[in-house]
Amino acid sequence: MKSLWKEFTKYAIPSVIGMMVSALYVVVDGIFVGRGVGANALASINVALPVTTLMIAISMMVTMGGAAVMSIKFGENKHKEGNNIFLQSLFLIVAITGVVSIISVIFPEQIARLLGASDELVKGTADYLRYYMMFGLGFAGSLALSAFIRNDGNPNLAMIALIAGAITNIILDYLFIFKFGLGIAGAAVASGLGQLSSVFLLMTHFIRKKGKLRLYVPKLKKEELKRILKVGTPEFLNQISPAVCIFAFNQVIIRRLGEIGVAGFSIIGYISVVLLALFMGISQGIQPLISYNYGKGNMDKVNKVFKMGVKTNLISSIVIYSIMLLVGQKVIGVFNSNAELIKLTYDALIIYSFSFIIASINIVNVTYYQSTENSKTANIISASRGMVFTIIFLLALPSMIGNIGIWISIILGEICTLLLIQLFIKKADVHSNKKGITV
Repeated sequence: MKSLWKEFTKYAIPSVIGMMVSALYVVVDGIFVGRGVGANALASINVALPVTTLMIAISMMVTMGGAAVMSIKFGENKHKEGNNIFLQSLFLIVAITGVVSIISVIFPEQIARLLGASDELVKGTADYLRYYMMFGLGFAGSLALSAFIRNDGNPNLAMIALIAGAITNIILDYLFIFKFGLGIAGAAVASGLGQLSSVFLLMTHFIRKKGKLRLYVPKLKKEELKRILKVGTPEFLNQISPAVCIFAFNQVIIRRLGEIGVAGFSIIGYISVVLLALFMGISQGIQPLISYNYGKGNMDKVNKVFKMGVKTNLISSIVIYSIMLLVGQKVIGVFNSNAELIKLTYDALIIYSFSFIIASINIVNVTYYQSTENSKTANIISASRGMVFTIIFLLALPSMIGNIGIWISIILGEICTLLLIQLFIKKADVHSNKKGITV
């Protein structure tokens, strides 16, 4: 068991650090924008989030699908086939995210209107979209390479590259916003250049030939491309769900609370990025171990690693929620000094962030089913937690119990998802004891 914990920490710790640092520089963007540009700029970024999240979701869908299939191939000692899976994944990422980026750069104002931006927020939203998506392939490349390199036995380089990108972004944020006065566009460009610096560092893995993976022209195989997308679909739903929720929340909040409500929700979004990054980092850290041992047919190890992930996430989420209760107002104050905005945001945050305790368990379950190629179950869980249940409650509760219902909806959505997972577990226990999992 000790050696398994050692393997778990080898992958999970660098993954968590990398994800947390990556999330933190998104937060730094928010702090610089909130302090250097204003509350409306924060709201504009929040309106743009569904598109930027779509690009990231596509990248992560292909990345996690490809990484899981690649690790299974490695577990089966099919290293050449695993390498070709990696290369086909890169091809898909470049093709799909490239199209999304081009559309966003050409039609940012039209997209801003479609996202529900008010007249006051259209220009800021369009500017952010245009300049952020110019670096779309940089964002996608950084996410993809870090995951594959981690699975190729070099989690530390993946972590270092993300940290380097974060530092670059922070420095450029300060220069572009405060020194050069480039506003919201400057924040977007700083983020893009930060990601490109990560990509350059990650490429040293291949130059130095540190692992099994090599770069060459892939052999495209229709069935394998479909397999990558199928296995990765749960991750797409996992990533895109927040964007769908943000869109739905924005529509309800702007109608009931106005621009200040959207600005408050934007701050909650920045804080959520960091907290969810911890849970996602642990989940992504256990993925190589689950997929590799699944490929070898060692289900005992698969289930032990899964339980390690659940316990770690659950304990972390309880600690984090306690911290938010104590210092939440001070954290919010870092983004903006408006007293009304701080109060509104804190009142919402202490309700909204309780959902992360349940979400921490749900996220690991999605990773388990995805890593063992049970895409159907993973898809249902991902769609349920991020979109179906939460949006149903979001549409129903505010008219029944008032504005507090906006924030309670996310908690009830996660609880319903956890109950659904328990149904899947009981069903699996009936069919096969090997797939019995307990939280």
